[in-house]
Amino acid sequence: MENCRQVFVFALAWFCLPMLMARIPEEPAVPNQMVTTESTVIASTSATSELMYPPQNGPCFYATPEMCSDSLIHDPKYQVANCECRLHPVIPRSLICCNVTNLTNITSCQEPDSSEHWKNIHVRNASLEELDISNGFWKLFDSISITDGTLKRITREFTKFSATKCFNVSNNNLNEIQPRGFKNLMQLQVLDISYNNLSTIPNINKETNLTIDIRGNKDMLCKSVSETIDKGGLELNFVEPDKTYCLTNQTFNWFNSTDSVPLRQLYRMKQLQSECPTDCKCEVERMNYEQQNDEDGIPLLIFSAKVDCSNSHLTELPEKLPANTYSLNVSCNNITSLSALNVNPTYQQIIRLYADNNQISSLLDLEGTSFIEEFEVLSLRKNKLKSIPIYLLSNTLDKNPRGKMLYFEGNKLHCDCNSAKVLR
Repeated sequence: MENCRQVFVFALAWFCLPMLMARIPEEPAVPNQMVTTESTVIASTSATSELMYPPQNGPCFYATPEMCSDSLIHDPKYQVANCECRLHPVIPRSLICCNVTNLTNITSCQEPDSSEHWKNIHVRNASLEELDISNGFWKLFDSISITDGTLKRITREFTKFSATKCFNVSNNNLNEIQPRGFKNLMQLQVLDISYNNLSTIPNINKETNLTIDIRGNKDMLCKSVSETIDKGGLELNFVEPDKTYCLTNQTFNWFNSTDSVPLRQLYRMKQLQSECPTDCKCEVERMNYEQQNDEDGIPLLIFSAKVDCSNSHLTELPEKLPANTYSLNVSCNNITSLSALNVNPTYQQIIRLYADNNQISSLLDLEGTSFIEEFEVLSLRKNKLKSIPIYLLSNTLDKNPRGKMLYFEGNKLHCDCNSAKVLR
């Protein structure tokens, strides 16, 4: 390591450029639809796919606004004893509750047949501030939707053995959900808490495969999203991860800022460690805004990664690097070739390479690579280089010498008057 710290710089130029902004492939646009109506998108690095949840055939029961029309509300065929809710005209054992001002006007609904329980409920436009989910009335519903109202708080916990598969409280004024409120929802498949004022995601049962919609919560913290992703055994799918953002606030350990990060980028940052080569350390290096050619025209905050594989007993460059890797350190190994920069697609974004104290004897592997055209730093101190291909460096340095730094100290270079003149 001491040899690696000895610095003698043979610099062809000494200027600093801002780091090139990270690029990610464009991915298919996803329709802006709620999880309870049409589709969801799985957050991953692969092309987006859809999980179809039609209004009445999936886990979520959804009553359209038209279901709250006066004609249906006052139709005696759909009356329910002792409550303000009405039967759905088509879907059996399903309640529609409109403009409710008191929870008891819902929880007092009596089932028409005592041998069967209610299956679905959608409460629209309720003027309620608080929802106590420990009430046994909610326990047997497959789908619970309370949307487009004034709800601010969800208190207490669902009771044990609750059957709920879909819980939708979108388009309210929610700013608080009891952290352990959903721990007993062992069958939960869809959680829609979109378009509220939430900053955290409540705890989810770790055995649950969950589709979750958190769009429209402008104060949602990346720390909370990250902790949710990290829960053991949780297979988590986010709706529209490219258009859902979280805040990297001052208490988050990645960035000292309040920038908004798209969830897909958050996933990619979380994947760094799983994609990191063995015995290497991978870190998010910095973020850059990149203008996207989407319909919104909103710049996305894109991360770049640095990989440190120094002192890892390598005899060749790592087989694969994480996405968006711009800086690679493989110093103090036994690497003999740089051919991966020519043939390995995961090396295409490298612009800073530190490979001091290795066994590299030639730069010819760099000919024709994007690296030799775009590099900012090439550090090959204390290797086995005997000559430097003048034409290789001249082709790129003549075009744009600014910001390019070369470190060759400790190589036994053959130097004649011609090469010295050109290299200077």
